[in-house]
Amino acid sequence: MPFGVLQEMPGVTEEEYRKVERHLGPDRPPGLLAHVAGPSEDGWRIINIWESEGAFRRFQTERLVRAAGLAAQDDGFDPGKAAGFRSVSVDGAEMPFR
Repeated sequence: MPFGVLQEMPGVTEEEYRKVERHLGPDRPPGLLAHVAGPSEDGWRIINIWESEGAFRRFQTERLVRAAGLAAQDDGFDPGKAAGFRSVSVDGAEMPFR
């Protein structure tokens, strides 16, 4: 079942988002169906749709945590700013591109 992740990051700027993104690399993570990112009222918001929760969890443990750590080490990014996220499952009519 498709799995959606909404990540709210108060205080995060586009520049900080790009610091982590650079460490993720150019290739699309396996299982990622859609990625939307942009400014929110108080920071940055990311919405991802994954093939499954397992695909998201693999990306999170195998790539995202490492990229945030490298951005912190190399670029001064504060990974605590991006720590909060909530997830919801989505399917059916909510997935028109399927």
